[in-house]
Amino acid sequence: MIHRALSRGRITLTLITLAQTSCGGDDGGSEADASGGDTSGGGQSATAVRLNELTSKSPADGPYAGMGDAIEFVNPGDVAVDLAGWKLSDDPGLAADKTYEFPPGTTIAPGGYLVLVAFDELTATGDFPFGISSTGSETISLVDAADALVDQIAVDGVRAQVSYCRVPDAEGEWGNCLQTLGATNVVAPSTCGDGTIEAEETCDGDDLGGRACADLGFTGGTLACSPTSCRLDATRCESGLEVAINELEAIDDRIEVHNAGAEAVDLSGWILTDRFGEAGYDPASDSEKLVFAAGTELAAGGYLVVGKGDLAGQHPFGLSSDGDAVTLVQADLTPVDHVTYEPQQAEISFCALPDGPGGTWRADCTPTFGAANAAP
Repeated sequence: MIHRALSRGRITLTLITLAQTSCGGDDGGSEADASGGDTSGGGQSATAVRLNELTSKSPADGPYAGMGDAIEFVNPGDVAVDLAGWKLSDDPGLAADKTYEFPPGTTIAPGGYLVLVAFDELTATGDFPFGISSTGSETISLVDAADALVDQIAVDGVRAQVSYCRVPDAEGEWGNCLQTLGATNVVAPSTCGDGTIEAEETCDGDDLGGRACADLGFTGGTLACSPTSCRLDATRCESGLEVAINELEAIDDRIEVHNAGAEAVDLSGWILTDRFGEAGYDPASDSEKLVFAAGTELAAGGYLVVGKGDLAGQHPFGLSSDGDAVTLVQADLTPVDHVTYEPQQAEISFCALPDGPGGTWRADCTPTFGAANAAP
């Protein structure tokens, strides 16, 4: 249940009482090692408060949905802890613009949780003034009012996109978890990136489950696995056609299709979708697909830019800046081209260089929708 909420200008803290017995105190600090685990560190504060869970992407649902990166603390001890003057930072030097200082009156109850979220400059809401990278590594430090290190964690942001937490709370090793901000931590049923296909994963690392491009309907090429979603990535699969997805971006959600051939191509009945999968594509179950109208033709060497919307010639589905996939399919459902991109790669422009099916995809291209692609 919600124990107490504080609201002081840009500060929005929530304390939640544990529904179960606490895990027990910890009379020593914990300091992160290079692997993101934790080892006992001498000379640190003896308080029981610990970093307990964090996410490098805004939660998709629950009480913190859409509120930005989140960090959870837990007090497994039997007395309340006054956090006034304590600091949280992703900078070991505690630079002012990278450090959050807990305001007077901030306490965490015995057996309680506290959740902070990243400050949003646009809405002027939230707490800590830094983000947690979802693609690189971060070191998060918690110090007390005397600047003594209380807890610290080095985390791979990719692993923290859903949740990175301790199990059991406060004292366990860090690992991939279900997102349970403000409640008891739970180990995730699968861990993307451990090289083993588990639960809902369709691949993991080099393990593609024995599948190749031909199993998805392509004529050749190299199948891969997305390192962040553990879904099959057919970006390097080939169809033998000269038409290809050529550029896209996840802000206005534009998608460019290019005909690198010497002859015009009739796109009538072709489909642009974000739902194509390894189990096959069922257009009847895809209400957000774009079906190109009869008579749609792409000239030799031409470019077709498809915007997001509900008008004729627009695609209704959105492109996530946190990673997504787009597939172009012929009217007979034979795949033409597929592109998977990872978090933040399409915020400016994700494009093929050089243009066309043989190009290599790269992030942060110079946006040139409707014309030849250009490097940054």
